Amino acid sequence: MIGSRQERVARFDRLVGARADPDDLKSDSVRGGAFSAAAEGIDFFLRLGSIAVLARLLVPEHFGLIAMVLSVTTVAERFKDLGLSIATVQRKDLTHDQVSTLFWINGGLGLLSGLVVALLAVPIARFFHDDRLIGITLAIAASFVWSGLTIQHQALLRRTMRFGYIAIISVCASLLSIVVAILMAMNDYGYWALVAREVSRSAFLAIGIWGACRWIPDAPSRNTGAWEMMRFGGSLALVQLATLFSLNFGSIVIGRVFGAGPVGLYRQGYSLVLGPFTQLTYPIWSVSEAALSRMQDDFERYRSYYRRLLTLFSGITMPLAAFLAIHAEQIVLVFLGADWIEATPIFRIMAIASFLYPAATTISLVMITSGQSTRLLWLGLMTAACLMALCLLGAMWGPSGVAAAHIFTTLLMLGPRLYFGLRGTPVGASDFFASIARPAMASLLMAAVLWLLERNYLDGQAFTTLVIGGIAGPLLYLSLWTALPGGRHELVALTRALSLAIQRRKAAP
Repeated sequence: MIGSRQERVARFDRLVGARADPDDLKSDSVRGGAFSAAAEGIDFFLRLGSIAVLARLLVPEHFGLIAMVLSVTTVAERFKDLGLSIATVQRKDLTHDQVSTLFWINGGLGLLSGLVVALLAVPIARFFHDDRLIGITLAIAASFVWSGLTIQHQALLRRTMRFGYIAIISVCASLLSIVVAILMAMNDYGYWALVAREVSRSAFLAIGIWGACRWIPDAPSRNTGAWEMMRFGGSLALVQLATLFSLNFGSIVIGRVFGAGPVGLYRQGYSLVLGPFTQLTYPIWSVSEAALSRMQDDFERYRSYYRRLLTLFSGITMPLAAFLAIHAEQIVLVFLGADWIEATPIFRIMAIASFLYPAATTISLVMITSGQSTRLLWLGLMTAACLMALCLLGAMWGPSGVAAAHIFTTLLMLGPRLYFGLRGTPVGASDFFASIARPAMASLLMAAVLWLLERNYLDGQAFTTLVIGGIAGPLLYLSLWTALPGGRHELVALTRALSLAIQRRKAAP
């Protein structure tokens, strides 16, 4: 080990306490979200560009093979975390010994997950009737070992609100892994290019996270309070596992019933929609998770922060979903090519499902930061069961029917999530609807105008239509937002908060 134990403990205390001043919380939240969002935006465009390139170098079947394996291994990816990263971020008081113990638990779970995935290689291949999946599964299993050893380091970066570091590392890892994949695809390695992208990205992330967080763990110890954190994290882990399995259940059903080609179309349509949402909202979620956890005992401040968060969250995701739904065909043609045109219905359905789903997920954020892990578990299991049942039913109508299951699940579970999820927390259903009302109305009006513009005035060329929509959409949205009651005030308040954060950044020593 580097240095004495006292030096390691002191270094940990300095790291954890570096941004503990509550007076700087709002500034840190806005600044962290802004820098993270910028880096995540770069990451998003890198991934979007890689999809456009790889979709023309490879065929849908290649993407389908990877999707079938990832639909199973993604669950194991979350198992190695066991919710302990969230427990590290959420806990009020944290010690070096607690995180050291959690580090070794996560490392052991990463090794165990990799072994289990490797043992599942043959069963996965037999389930999908394709022996190529054996080698793919074994290769992906190797990445679980080193990724398990970075969980607590990344959690410490999130707790101390160093989101810029995380986002930059993510961008660099994505860029390097994309380069590896494109070079392999150009040299006729086929689906192995996609395997290399997944495995190399995990390795690059591990190197970057360890370099950014110089914390050195000690050996695990007892009586540190880690067991209590494991119980909290365990409930969250079960929710995550159930949610991920249900989200990937559609790929499993389609792959089993229809084969690699259709699941490739489904997965690419699915990913092309959800990719932008993940990249753009992850910084907001991460910053808010840390900030709301610090406000647990200040109900009024918590409620005010949540309402502003949900307005911002919906203000990004709702217009994006509406835009994607209107221009689904053009987006598929431009970014995937004519060979992928069959993915258009799936893309449009998933865009419609994404209109309300991101806002609904903030209910889970409230339960996490309010310590309601057991309630979150039961609601998560109910949601997962509902989605899987509807996916099985939707398979009667093919991949599009499976995609539609996401819309109906969000609508059916919104009421229970609002009633049970927010009960006893600082926020209520009225806060939820009041926060999303303005973004929803502006987005729907924007979508109506874009639809009329496309139908009556554009020449039908995919690229031209997409460019005009991409320019007109944001301008329409901002104009409509400002015209709605309270819209101008909300935009001014957000701009002032961002300006204050930047000024404090410049004034900091």
